[in-house]
Amino acid sequence: MSSKIEIIKELLNNFGNEVLKSKEYAEICLKILSKLEKHPDKPMLSGQENIWAASIVHAVGSINFLFHSKSTPSISKTEFNQHFGTSSKVIEVKSIQIQDLLHLSSYNTQYLIKASQHDNPIDKIKEVIIKKFGVSEAEVEEILKHAGHPDCPIIPKSDYSALTIIPKQKFWDWVATQTNIDDLSHEMKTDFNIYLIPDIELESSLEEELHENFEEIFKIELARYIKIDSKFPEVNFMEFLQWFDVKSSSHVMDLTGELLDDFDDEDFFDDDLGPKDKNKPPDFSQN
Repeated sequence: MSSKIEIIKELLNNFGNEVLKSKEYAEICLKILSKLEKHPDKPMLSGQENIWAASIVHAVGSINFLFHSKSTPSISKTEFNQHFGTSSKVIEVKSIQIQDLLHLSSYNTQYLIKASQHDNPIDKIKEVIIKKFGVSEAEVEEILKHAGHPDCPIIPKSDYSALTIIPKQKFWDWVATQTNIDDLSHEMKTDFNIYLIPDIELESSLEEELHENFEEIFKIELARYIKIDSKFPEVNFMEFLQWFDVKSSSHVMDLTGELLDDFDDEDFFDDDLGPKDKNKPPDFSQN
C-alpha cells in the first residue's frame, strides 16, 4: 500500500508542478490523497495508481475550474487524459465519488486555488439558475453556501432517463481476483451506479443506448477495483448481462445536485467516435 501511495504522490507532484506549474495545485491534491488514505471506507485499497492520481486532480480541478480555458491554470480534458493515460468517463465517475466522499465544493475554501477565487465562473452559473428555476439570488446563495455538504439543498434536474447497473455474482467473483473481498465495506458491497441520459440526447431506445455503450459502462464499473497489472476482461453484450442486472427508468429526476456541472462538447463527444456514429454518448453521471 505504501509503495502505491508513493507512486500516486509522484504522479500528483509531477502534474501539479511540471504540467500546471502550480505548487499550490500539487499541495491540495496531496492533501486529498492523505484524506483518502485515512478514510474509514479504505477506498485506496484497490484501483490503479494513474486512475487514482487523475481522479484526484479531476476532483480538485472540477471545483477550481481547471477545464475552463479562461482559468489559470487550465488544461483541456483531452490533454489531461492523454497525460495520465486514462478514459474520460472512468475518471469523471471516480472524481464524483471522491467529491461526494470528502464533500468537496467550490465553496469549501480549504481546497480552492487562490487564483480561481478571483475570476470565479460560478457567478455566471448563478445567473443561469436564477433564470431557469425562477429562484431569488438569496436562495441561490443559500444553496451554494451549503454545496458539498450532506444536508445541501437540492436543485433537481428533470427530463432524464436512467439505467441502473447492479452487480451480479460474476462481477464479485472477478473483484475477488483483484482485492480481498473482506476488506470492502458493506456500503461498497451494496453500492450501485445509476447512469443518467438526457432525454434530449436520447435518439434511440434505452435498450439500444445500453447496447451502444455497454463496453464503456463495463470499464467504469470495474475501474474501482482493477489492479495496476490487470487488464479489463473482454466481454460481448450477452456476457455483460451475465455480470450485471440492468433496470431502466424513464422521466426521472437527478437528485445528486450535479446541476453545476459545465458540460461542453468534449463531455458529449469522444475522440474515437467515427462519422458513422449516429447517437451522441449519454451524460453518464453517477447518482
